[in-house]
Amino acid sequence: MSKIKAVPFISDVAGNICCPFFDKAGQLHVLLQEAGEIASISSTKELRRIHSTGGQPSGAAFDHNGVLYVTDFAHAAVLVVQDTGDQEVIVGTYEDKPLIGPNSIIYTRDGTVFFTDSGPFGETGFHNPTGSLYMISNGGGTQMLRPVSLENLANPCGVAVSPDGKFVYVAEMMNNRILRFFQKPDGVYHCSVFYQLQGRVGPSSIAVDKQGCLYIGHYDIANSTMEGQVLCISQNGELLNTIVTTGPEVSGLAIYKNTLYITEISTGSVFKVDL
Repeated sequence: MSKIKAVPFISDVAGNICCPFFDKAGQLHVLLQEAGEIASISSTKELRRIHSTGGQPSGAAFDHNGVLYVTDFAHAAVLVVQDTGDQEVIVGTYEDKPLIGPNSIIYTRDGTVFFTDSGPFGETGFHNPTGSLYMISNGGGTQMLRPVSLENLANPCGVAVSPDGKFVYVAEMMNNRILRFFQKPDGVYHCSVFYQLQGRVGPSSIAVDKQGCLYIGHYDIANSTMEGQVLCISQNGELLNTIVTTGPEVSGLAIYKNTLYITEISTGSVFKVDL
């Protein structure tokens, strides 16, 4: 097993930087959670704020048409942001019950949206495992919300889907583990523990490369250690290598082409490493 050092891409951006993600043109974006803002970062490291949710954005993803989906703790909802800047809530309740606070979101190739519902840090956890994983599917042109795992998760954070779309991975931070959901038969989801982590607080984020390998952001508090840690796990659940960053509060991962981008809160930075 090798240990790889990630290098800074841009430093001292802002507190609570999280969720790196890309548009279809390859433009890097991040969330500035304390400010409630979404920002783009150019290849020359120029930061440009492009939208404010007026809340506390926690995750974001573009669909195939460039429409931006945003999860937001303060709004306790999934938002859609149009090119015009108009913002609307598309999901805020399930069966007339308000969501706790959507955390991470991913838009898949077939148009399905998966998002975790955890609330802000500490809202759900080992003491109160009431977080959820939801999916929004398009059936006959109508968006349908349904739970994959309802009110039984301890702070579910990052979510990712395998390249073939067969597996959905969730970072359950307060149980320090990665869960894997699969369908058998189609439309019926089952869950198992795919990887049990040790030490630190727990996984905050996940990204999956084209080969199906998982990259897991293993979050810890700044007073505990100086280094951040991203684990590379094979699709069979074997630890392949470890990527380290300055600062342990790893808050998001994204892969573009053959480069992994990592956000880290205590330094307010984005790191990168070639895969």
